[in-house]
Order: sequence, then C-alpha cells, then structure tokens
Amino acid sequence: MTTTEFCVVCAADRPIRREQDQVEYDVRGQKISLSIPVKVCDECGTSEVDETYGRDPVEAAYAAYREQNDLLTPERIREIRKKYHLSQKTFAAILGMSEATINRYEGGGLQDAAHDATIRACESPEFVRQQLHLRGRSLSERQRTKAEAAIDRALSGKRGIFVSSEMLSTMPNEISLKTGFQRFSYERYAAMVVWFCQNVRKVTGTSLNKLLFYADFLCYKTETRSITGAAYRRMTYGPVPADYGGLRERMELDGYVEIREVKYKNGFVGEEYRIGPSVDFLDATFSPRELRVLQAVAESLARLTPREISDRSHQESAWIDTPDRELISYQEAASLSLAVHQ
Repeated sequence: MTTTEFCVVCAADRPIRREQDQVEYDVRGQKISLSIPVKVCDECGTSEVDETYGRDPVEAAYAAYREQNDLLTPERIREIRKKYHLSQKTFAAILGMSEATINRYEGGGLQDAAHDATIRACESPEFVRQQLHLRGRSLSERQRTKAEAAIDRALSGKRGIFVSSEMLSTMPNEISLKTGFQRFSYERYAAMVVWFCQNVRKVTGTSLNKLLFYADFLCYKTETRSITGAAYRRMTYGPVPADYGGLRERMELDGYVEIREVKYKNGFVGEEYRIGPSVDFLDATFSPRELRVLQAVAESLARLTPREISDRSHQESAWIDTPDRELISYQEAASLSLAVHQ
C-alpha cells in the first residue's frame, strides 16, 4: 500500500509505502525477533516505525522476552502487590528490594529471574506473611496493620481489598449540587492532591481535606462546576471528601502519594502527604481557570497551620448550615470566603 505523506528526511511530501520489517533485538543475550510495521519513503529509502503499531518496539521486545521466559508482566506484578493492599514502598520493604526497583518493574522495566521468583511467590499469602514477620520492623504500625488485614482476607478466601474503617461512604456517582455538577473523577481528584503536595510546603491529612474542599467549592463559585466532582461531608473537624478514607488508600496503592506517620512535639501522631513514585502515570490535567483556582487556594491557605485551616473552615456557612455528617450542597459556595483575583 502506497500513500503520499511528509518525509522528514526529504522535507517534502513523498510516496510512502508500508511494509513489515523483521527486527532483531538482543535482550540479555537472547535474540528476540519482531515483525514491525514500517513506513518507507520511495524517494530516499528512509524507514520509520508506523505510528499505527501503537507501542515502543523495545517494550514489545521485553514483552516477548517475558513470554518466552515465563516472567510476570508489569500488570501482574501490580495486581499481586495490590492484592495485599501494599504500596510500592511497603511491598519493596518486605521483599528486601528498593522502591525504585518495584516502580521500574511495574512501569515496564525487565525484572531479573531471582526477583521474578520472589514476587511470584507472593501469590501465596503465607509467603507474604513470612516476609512481613521477617522484615516488618521497617514498617510503621499502620502499614503492618493494613498488610496483616489484607493477608487475613486472602487466606480466608475473601475477595476485595482491605477497606479503612475511616471510609464513610462511597462517592456519589451523579451530576448534581452534591458533586458541583461534575461527575466524580478519581484521576482528577488524585491529580489535585498531587498538585497540593507539590505546591504547599506541608500537607497533612487534616489540611488536605480542607484544601480540596476550598478548591472544589471555589471553582464552583467562579465556574459553576467543581474540579473533581467530589462530594463533601460536614464533620467535626471541618468538611471532608465523602469517601476520603477509601480514596486515601487507593492513591497510596496506586503510588500517586506517600503517606508518612509523623510524631509532633505535642506527642500527637499525624500523617503527612508527599508525591509518590507513580505520579508520571497519572493522566489528568487542569484548565488555566482551574489552575488559577488552585493557586488562589494555595496562596490563601498555604501559610496557615492545619489547625488554623480547620478553624477557618468552621467559619464557612457550608459547615455552619449543614447538619453533622450530611453532604454539603455546592450552593453554599456562593458565600465562600475565598475568591480568585483576576
């Protein structure tokens, strides 16, 4: 088949024919032969991979190598880790590997046979329990509790991931005043969390919930729709996303955030959020207007302590006029104390 297309070498439109090119790759001393569609210029003979192929030839060679050598796929490695509700950091710790190693394998990097065998052994909950007992001292109490609960579920044959007791309800899947006339998007929610982690000096569990609330409600105030479609519930310490516990667990599992336990001078233990190793895989962007909203929230609240942010949220009619534990209507955004400066 021949078509007329632009050739970058000739810098002009040329007849281009499509062919199948047999390419050989050397993967760890093993020859991997692939049939790859290419476009060839009739004028200069230059060939390039046809964009319809849809994948990186090196990744395709790695995939063929895995299949020929019975190695786990990146997707299967991720599934095994999530089966036990472990973040990349925790999974790596109990296996005696680095977080970067697990992140690389899940991102398409080629694992060695020894690591593959260790990860494959995690198909057995008993093996994971042994590893947890062997190396669990490096984990926080919260991480160990989550892992042990997930292992118990796997041993009992129950499906599904461990759900935090802090999980209040599922996020409403509707377009209404409960969601700011926007259907909830987990990706945009996670992207907003990551944005605040990158642009606010310290993000704690308490402050994050309020930052998210102010961003969504301020966007509704200025654009008549929220950023994420999240619903917020009136709680004692201020507004929180309706499913904040489940969303926190999922973001940590997906590697978008790292949540670290921190002991403060007053003796209290809290959580601080930082960006995780998989943020580059997060496919969500914000419009210029949404970014102005996020920047306005960050500029107004970033210098406040978590307690000060919480106290400020208690002065909003959205919190004052909503019954305890009820969802907050986005109509309350009209009286929000923050504004976007033009």
